[in-house]
Amino acid sequence: MNLWVEKGMWEPDIFKQKGTLKSYPKGTCLFMEDQPLSDVYFILAGRIRAYLLSPSGEERHLFVVGAKSLIGECNVWTTKIYPYSAAASTNIEVIRIPRAIFQETVRASPSLFEHALQSMSQKQNALLVQTQLMSFSKIEERVMFVLVQLAETFGERTGDCVFITIPFTHLELSQVVGSSRVSVSNVMLSLQEKGIVSKVNKQYLIHSMDALKLLTYDKFNV
Repeated sequence: MNLWVEKGMWEPDIFKQKGTLKSYPKGTCLFMEDQPLSDVYFILAGRIRAYLLSPSGEERHLFVVGAKSLIGECNVWTTKIYPYSAAASTNIEVIRIPRAIFQETVRASPSLFEHALQSMSQKQNALLVQTQLMSFSKIEERVMFVLVQLAETFGERTGDCVFITIPFTHLELSQVVGSSRVSVSNVMLSLQEKGIVSKVNKQYLIHSMDALKLLTYDKFNV
């Protein structure tokens, strides 16, 4: 399971006539955990991150989703509250679909219902991966694990080298691995000094996937 889902399985035509088109700037909070579940969001462009908040305001990252993905659907069939918070990691364009209309639309089509189950299962698997990472690994291992996932999902491979085609910042990466931006920057600098990765603008080139996998696969079997 990838903790950073850049492109989902849904098509926008399904919901264009069902909801309201909205644009939000980076940092906008779409909903907070334990708030009434009023809407489901279909992402047309940009990325949205899901996270939990402690009573003291500390964030715990869950996953990131991008275009053609849903967010907010996980509790739509059970309780009437959001199980997590969601905020825009970039400028985003979404279709906001009222809860009842989303339910009616999905119930009317077996294929859409199957899509909904896949979407929720994907997020459930992400939570299991996050539990494993946060419980049993160090920051270096978490960063390398996510880099491997990004490379395998969004990479262009030439021999053993892989260019990760989506740009991301150290802040975004730190939110994914549950650490500070400074700590993630130090890990990335160390990987560059070792010749494992190099930076090209906001994107990264992995010089040896085999070498990177050897540092992560034995522990996580990814």
